[in-house]
Amino acid sequence: MTTEIILMWAAVTAYVVSTALFVLGVSFEKDVLVRFGVWAAGAGLLLHAGALGVRWVRVGHGPMRGYYEMTSSLCFLAVFMFLLLVWRYPKTGAVGVVIMPVSLLLVAAAMMAPKGGLEITSMLASYWLIIHVAFAKLATGTLVVSFGLAGVYLIRARSKPESHWHRGLDRLPSQEIVDHLSSRFVFAGFIFWGMMIASGAIWANESWGRYWSWDPIETWSLVVWLVYAVYLHLRQTLGWRGEKIAWVAILALPLALFCLVGIPFVYNTVHSGYLEW
Repeated sequence: MTTEIILMWAAVTAYVVSTALFVLGVSFEKDVLVRFGVWAAGAGLLLHAGALGVRWVRVGHGPMRGYYEMTSSLCFLAVFMFLLLVWRYPKTGAVGVVIMPVSLLLVAAAMMAPKGGLEITSMLASYWLIIHVAFAKLATGTLVVSFGLAGVYLIRARSKPESHWHRGLDRLPSQEIVDHLSSRFVFAGFIFWGMMIASGAIWANESWGRYWSWDPIETWSLVVWLVYAVYLHLRQTLGWRGEKIAWVAILALPLALFCLVGIPFVYNTVHSGYLEW
């Protein structure tokens, strides 16, 4: 096995341990297990960074081509954004009980894909490709965190005060703060997603001579952006708060993930080249 694969499997193992620690910590109301879960996620992120770095040297470019690179790096950004949240708001560690299973599913999907490197062809080679892919990953990372915050909000709101899950999430900030943080991450993800669409249009014009062609991924990207625009409208204009707006964040993320990693398996798209299996 190569160093890259060893590091990746070590990262996957750390993510599995982290997920288990979060579930056990929340279920049995053990704050120490939640803290260990955060540390395990951090260890996995460092190992993951090492694997991505080794691969970068091997294939000659960053994680921008192929299903494995794209999905693996989406997981990386989701965990990174989660740890950034915990660093800024130390009491939010228990949000990992929702975020880490999503991240684990992403990296599991990546590990099932072929791992041979794909070159950046002359048609794809553009600085706008780097910007486009970077914003796609930033958007996904922030939206996964908003999903996690909305998820723990709903768990606390729907569970009885005496239940293990409710008491296990007691260390989290108040429901009002969790709701506010989720909306802030949605706003950031909305901006990042819009920048992904705009930079992708510029890159498409350079590569294919047109800004927009209603390709399935282009169309679904616009749909996802509009869904999150509706979220922000409902919150800012109509004053939606609490469970109602949390459900919107919960239902929107699967659309975003389908757009980025699911569409090439369902539709014939020009994006299949860089999401090649």
